[in-house]
Amino acid sequence: MHVSNEDIGPVLRRMRRGAAMTLQQMSAATGLSQSFLSQFERGRTQASISSLRLITDALGMNIHDVFGAVGNDGYSAVVRAAERPLLPFGDRAIKSIVGSRGLSRFEMLEVVFEAGGSTGHGQYAHGHHEEMIVVLSGCVGVELGEDRHLLDSGDSLSFHSETPHRVVNAGGESARVLWVVSPPGAHGPASLDTDDGTRRQELSPLP
Repeated sequence: MHVSNEDIGPVLRRMRRGAAMTLQQMSAATGLSQSFLSQFERGRTQASISSLRLITDALGMNIHDVFGAVGNDGYSAVVRAAERPLLPFGDRAIKSIVGSRGLSRFEMLEVVFEAGGSTGHGQYAHGHHEEMIVVLSGCVGVELGEDRHLLDSGDSLSFHSETPHRVVNAGGESARVLWVVSPPGAHGPASLDTDDGTRRQELSPLP
């Protein structure tokens, strides 16, 4: 099931209004600009996964709740591959929800990076989460601050989300990564300086 920002934005607007939260309050809670939030809620701009997490944290829910509201489905322990919500991610990448709704202690995503794809042009940091990625196929490079790691199929890496990070497809074919984030709870705003509100810094690329 392909889900676009045109689908998610209005759902988050309804959730925000249902929580009696103004755009100004959401901006203060997330560090995202009111203009960006307004454009996103109307489906006129794309939000990164870190921005989505900032918004859902401020609403006291997780990303699974949002995708479930878009699909208007009930809880099920089984998530069929053909029914996974899909959303564009970063640069030439697609993320899908792997975990079922109702999970509150972690989020699980599968990210497919096309050749040359990445999480974005610069590193980003968000919240206070623990993250782990497992390479299912292909080869990816991971930037963690000044550190560089090259991961092949079967390799894994864990890190804290407040560490500036970036993942890039380091091979000539598509790469698949399983991405686990815990917990999807409410956290304070991060320092932000990009258009969509994620803190980014440019470092030298992976060799």
